[in-house]
Amino acid sequence: MTQTVTAFDSKRLYSEICDTLFLLGVPAHLNGYAYLISAITRVVSDRGYLSAITKRLYPEVGREFSKPPQIIERSIRNAVETAFNRGDPDVLNAYFGRTISADRGKPTNSEFIALVAQRVALKLYSPEAASAG
Repeated sequence: MTQTVTAFDSKRLYSEICDTLFLLGVPAHLNGYAYLISAITRVVSDRGYLSAITKRLYPEVGREFSKPPQIIERSIRNAVETAFNRGDPDVLNAYFGRTISADRGKPTNSEFIALVAQRVALKLYSPEAASAG
């Protein structure tokens, strides 16, 4: 199901993504931070991006920032790794605990993007959020 994002929603969406990335410990000074915001925004609007991360999502984010898809992927991976090395383990475990491999200790880029997008969308577009807003 595709979620339509209005101009008002886009401000709330941006704010919610930034708040979530801050909570997870993704440093705002990393390029991957901006790339994650763009990628998560796209996934919230169209979950179809999740089935085409390297073929569609990274190239579109790359065009937005005039960067090749490989740079987008590597920068996002760096941001995720930094969050998992420096972030609050309790918060990270609450978000990703059951979904990540114990061997790796951190989610893949696509797992990270998918889970954050899902949580943000649920927070913004659930019936409870609509009645509260």
